[in-house]
Amino acid sequence: MIKRFLIMLPILIGLALSTSGFAADQPAIATVLAAPAKADVGTKTQCAVCGMKLKVKADQATAEYKGKDYYFCDATERDAFVQNPSMYVKK
Repeated sequence: MIKRFLIMLPILIGLALSTSGFAADQPAIATVLAAPAKADVGTKTQCAVCGMKLKVKADQATAEYKGKDYYFCDATERDAFVQNPSMYVKK
């Protein structure tokens, strides 16, 4: 009985992880950045949430998602983006 359980354990763990959101195919998450890249400071862009045009400042609210930096009007919009980036990123 114990031997059978030990054989089945890896299968059970894999099944549990695949249904809990911790699987390898879990969608990428956004990361809050402390500051925008120095090269981006002064460039024109738009808020990734509301679309408002803005000029990147050294203290701009910033996040990284799938290798790309995104800028926001304020930290509240950045936090909304971080919670669900796929909702705001255009395909």
